[in-house]
Amino acid sequence: MLRLPGSKDVTYLDKYEAVHSRDSELARDRLFSVYGADGFDKRSGIFGIRANYARLTAVGLGFCSYDAPVSVNFPEANYVRQFFSIQGRASFTTSRGSSAIGAWTPIVPGNSRLKLEFGEDYRQLVLRIETPALERAMKALAGDASDRRLELAESDPNPSSMSLFRRQVFHLAEELETFADQYSPLAKAELERDLIVRFLLGHEHNFSDLLRREPRSAGRSVVARIEAFIEANWNRPIDLDEIAGVANVGVRTVFREFARAGKGSPAQFAKRVRLQRAAEFLRSPMETTTVTGVAFRCGFHNVGRFAADYLRLHGELPSETLRRAATEI
Repeated sequence: MLRLPGSKDVTYLDKYEAVHSRDSELARDRLFSVYGADGFDKRSGIFGIRANYARLTAVGLGFCSYDAPVSVNFPEANYVRQFFSIQGRASFTTSRGSSAIGAWTPIVPGNSRLKLEFGEDYRQLVLRIETPALERAMKALAGDASDRRLELAESDPNPSSMSLFRRQVFHLAEELETFADQYSPLAKAELERDLIVRFLLGHEHNFSDLLRREPRSAGRSVVARIEAFIEANWNRPIDLDEIAGVANVGVRTVFREFARAGKGSPAQFAKRVRLQRAAEFLRSPMETTTVTGVAFRCGFHNVGRFAADYLRLHGELPSETLRRAATEI
């Protein structure tokens, strides 16, 4: 995987190859079957395509590069898209009009047809998130039990927020490429949940004003109930709806009470619990136990950050815990 700005050879997600060819008919077939396109047209020039696509559950991340100009059409879909240009020029057209694809685009909804026009030597990442998953997460964050649908703004997003979000998207691509075969279901679920929440917090929508309001207060028992639940279910993903239901309050109230109690957030508490479980596994290793394997088993998807967090909590690196335990067997 090369990531050289300005280079024609830049690629991401090579472990998830969908098509890499100079055959335009093969490209058409793969674009239709993998990406759901229903129109494809190549322009003049020597054709070449590399397209990779990784899917978690509700989140998909794709890389594509075109050596010659092409256009690709998509029908309506039940997911939103956001494009992140790496090099070259491209544009997208929906029922609302046309716009160039820059460092990031506004949210591209799935409720209208989409036409993409790619120029010569173009490279990009594209993020897909299923609309129902966004709605579930948004209603949990807002504590909204009504039948109101999520309506995402298609205006230009805040540059500061999007700069951070773009880095997270590219970091996700690197993480998936590096650790694709080692992620546990827990690590994948945590990765997806974090990205969906950051997506919702970084874009404007019809729930934005509600998120900016001060949540209602609740007793400190909320924290104790949720901590007990997380400790009993440490090996399951943090589900916003579920933790709110445990405490019978909205998710934002949960976050407020954790902050007031000096506990950070439910996710931070879960991380501390999982670091304790990781220490237990490392102190009682099997012959096949590795630091990477323990990290993923306990829901950590970045081994470097896991090691740093482990060092802060336990005063030594996880490799040191494992090495000492192995000598004592």
